[in-house]
Amino acid sequence: MGISTPVLRTIVAGILAAGAATYVASIAVTHRKHKKTPPRSNPPTVSYPDYALSEHTFLSPSTCRTISWAEYGSPVSKNIVIYEHGLPGSRILPVGPNIKGKDIRVLAMDRPGIGFTSLPIPGNTIMETAISDVYELLDHLEISEKVILCGFSAGGPHVLGIMFTHPEKIRATYCLGPATYLDEKINWDDLAPGSKSTNWWTQNFPRYTAFDMILRADKIVDCSDIIENMKNFSSAGDAIFLSENPVEAKGWQNVNYEAYRQGITGYLQSCMEIFGRVSTNPWPVVGDIVHQKGIEGQKVVIIHRESDHLTAPSGSRDLVRRLKAAGADAEFIFPEGPEGGHFQALNYGMDYILAHECK
Repeated sequence: MGISTPVLRTIVAGILAAGAATYVASIAVTHRKHKKTPPRSNPPTVSYPDYALSEHTFLSPSTCRTISWAEYGSPVSKNIVIYEHGLPGSRILPVGPNIKGKDIRVLAMDRPGIGFTSLPIPGNTIMETAISDVYELLDHLEISEKVILCGFSAGGPHVLGIMFTHPEKIRATYCLGPATYLDEKINWDDLAPGSKSTNWWTQNFPRYTAFDMILRADKIVDCSDIIENMKNFSSAGDAIFLSENPVEAKGWQNVNYEAYRQGITGYLQSCMEIFGRVSTNPWPVVGDIVHQKGIEGQKVVIIHRESDHLTAPSGSRDLVRRLKAAGADAEFIFPEGPEGGHFQALNYGMDYILAHECK
């Protein structure tokens, strides 16, 4: 029996597509293998005194990796907050000047592959390693009291993972403009064009997105004009907010400098874990939220601004639904209005924590 012309065309097209994909992949892998860490215009000093009270590193007792963090607020406060940054992100907390001297002690860590924190041991995920790093930091600082978790953007999934691992050590968990749980159909109209495109490609073609990011590494690490970047990728509200708050804009620029200090490997691996998962393989550690055990009564507050077009508010509503189904005391706060966008969720959230947790 012969093969019909349409079937033959389909087979040939499939072979050509597979060959093209393999060719592109081989070029990207070879390029990455021989590519040096992209040049970054990092400030000459590793200290950011206008933002952090102090910066530190220590060696992980379990992996002998370097773990770095910065401290904000008041070093003697008993209201201890573990801050998990977004992507890109780092230990630099742009709202640091706003909380200096207040009754809050924020410990902001570089996740694996970011700033001065070492990459995970091969075979381990960023999220698994980051969670272990948090509890090793608490042991290192001899902190025994319950702590508050605060995750901004892609830090949201991480603080949920930290809370799920040892809920008995957590006082409250705050997710500010968190990334979307990937087996939920998000409302794509929530997102700006740049964010919509990146999310779609990463979710549906994660390997292609990874190769593309490797090839564009030099452009990705360019942090020279964060306001213009926000106009292209997020929303006008973010660009306006940063242009009207130059101290915080400089803070976000420093955030990105440190995010790429080691190149893009840590950033890329995190992106694939948080945004590149398929529906049958959700976030590492977090997994199926609805069936999580031991989080009954845990306080979780999710804050997502109406004007946020970088991450989808519909995804935050879904997170609250899942957390409530697992027994958590979950609350959704939705500040309305066109101002602020994604970045101001961090300001709003930190003010909310100060007002409700630091009395």
